[in-house]
Amino acid sequence: MEIRDVSSYIRWNLLRPEFFIQDILPKQGVMLVYGEPKSKKSWLVQHMAFSVSVGMEWLGFRTEQARCLLCNFEISPIAYAWRLRDMARNFQLQEQMLYECSPMLMYLDEQENFNRFKAAIREFAPQIIILDCLAACFGGDENDSGQMARWIERMSELKSENNASLVIVHHTNKNTLNSATDRARGHSRLAGWVDTLAYLCVQPAGLQLQFKARQATRELPNINIRFNNYNWSIRGQGG
Repeated sequence: MEIRDVSSYIRWNLLRPEFFIQDILPKQGVMLVYGEPKSKKSWLVQHMAFSVSVGMEWLGFRTEQARCLLCNFEISPIAYAWRLRDMARNFQLQEQMLYECSPMLMYLDEQENFNRFKAAIREFAPQIIILDCLAACFGGDENDSGQMARWIERMSELKSENNASLVIVHHTNKNTLNSATDRARGHSRLAGWVDTLAYLCVQPAGLQLQFKARQATRELPNINIRFNNYNWSIRGQGG
């Protein structure tokens, strides 16, 4: 452990953190996207992947174009393919910028599954890996500190080996007394590990995104959003 004199930092050529999505998805960072069942979390991260894959703005956030891999662990491959085809009509997608895989239920906390998964995606060199959702790729007890810590170690290894960012889709807990950005289900190790918590909140007027972004350089407002014709937009701005 090294202890440094902070006054010397002004003379250092320190690089500022870089982001694939302005303020909310750092390069080699982790974002947790969570919400109630049927709140369209999967549709949201699919739209995010398309937007970053073409380098276009996503819900008011600037993006840097990056190769994305959508990993669907929940629905059938053919149903997922139909979803992506319908959403793709809103984008001018280049080849080899957005990939998907649909292994269905595949617990990545099991070493053999994890090794197979790593080997399968390696040649595609994804810069952003989206795991949808945690409940279908983690077979342990979400509330167990040790089991969650081991899963986080594997995800850190996955991120490091690919030099990639991770986006993990998850569910909320049932404690409505918690603040909106503290409602991710399971042990607090998970919420404490990620760089950004993105809560997709169902409200009477519609859907809202709420953020707790630890590397953001500004206060992030809540964003009122809507889903229409396989596309997301900010409510009140059309599109």
